[in-house]
Amino acid sequence: MANVAEIDPRDITVTPIFRMMEIENVPKSEEAGHLVKELHEVVQVRFAGSNNYSPIFPAHAFWKREGNQVITYAERWKDQYRDFKEGNSQQVTGTPLEMLMPYGITPEQLSLCRAMRVYSIEAMHALEGSNLKNLGMNSNRLKEMANKYMSDRMSGKQALDRIAELEAKLAAMSRVIPVDEPTPEQAAEVVDIADTELLGAMTEDELRDFIFDKTGTKPDGRLKHESLVNLAKGL
Repeated sequence: MANVAEIDPRDITVTPIFRMMEIENVPKSEEAGHLVKELHEVVQVRFAGSNNYSPIFPAHAFWKREGNQVITYAERWKDQYRDFKEGNSQQVTGTPLEMLMPYGITPEQLSLCRAMRVYSIEAMHALEGSNLKNLGMNSNRLKEMANKYMSDRMSGKQALDRIAELEAKLAAMSRVIPVDEPTPEQAAEVVDIADTELLGAMTEDELRDFIFDKTGTKPDGRLKHESLVNLAKGL
């Protein structure tokens, strides 16, 4: 896992995946009179909190120019590209989400983050706007956990010692970026499961307060827990 201090701030919520892909060679197809495909190195760019937008670029295509030098996508993400070329698993950049376990993250919330391409605490901490809202009802709680973790990491020897201990325990854990992604429909199902888990853990009073905060109207006092959960899920 890369040193967070070395990460370009623009890439905190971006995860590149290099792979081989068959692409049609249009001139050769026209000349041959049939479809001609060739293997090319490409990079799929995943954005934290977005399951619908994931552009693919040729690995050696132009990304930007610095003076007279052209910078390619392979050069932009040189560490990930090197792993790809050497046949190594491409690693997540940043701190693994499992480090939020002492802060209360649940297995359902971990699954939710991965389904929505949030692979690190730094990415969660930086997530804003619609991409954060895409995490559903868990978005605020997950954001609070990440903020608290980042705050603890920046202050106090005791917190630093605790984090160092947890990092040591997680050193052997897999931090490989999952190649097979859920479809948008599957991701929506994961969001729904995580929302249900969160709401199901609330008391009836907490659910009533939640519904009132969202609607400005107090729910019928005769409604029981299951009905309140279903009502909250519809908001």
